[in-house]
Amino acid sequence: MSDREGFTIEISSRYEGWWRYNAALMCGCFDAAGQRTDFASAASTVADVGANLRERPADLPADRRVTLSAPACDHLMLYVYVIPHTLPEGNDIDATRPFDLDLKITFAGRRLRTERYAINQWSGISLELRVDRP
Repeated sequence: MSDREGFTIEISSRYEGWWRYNAALMCGCFDAAGQRTDFASAASTVADVGANLRERPADLPADRRVTLSAPACDHLMLYVYVIPHTLPEGNDIDATRPFDLDLKITFAGRRLRTERYAINQWSGISLELRVDRP
């Protein structure tokens, strides 16, 4: 499905430790009456939680993006999960400041939202967002 037919949601980060996180996007698609009409999901799983990898896997691009395509509908309930599988090496708070995660949402090729979230390196993040069709 192209983004011309519905919603496209993308998350990415420029943080050098982005490889230490699994990411999942899920959404329920709803009509104007609030009835769910569809469901879509996408994920990027790098390693099992607790893997404690020492470095980024060679086959994982540093500029990894997770993209979800969803059909046209009245609105979405979007869920974004960023879950660490490898925790920071040190306990120094200054060395483990939150990193930026970029969220981009388009509908029919037109940008609806671009947001940046601060992600705690220890806990990741869980987001729930309603996204209305323009």
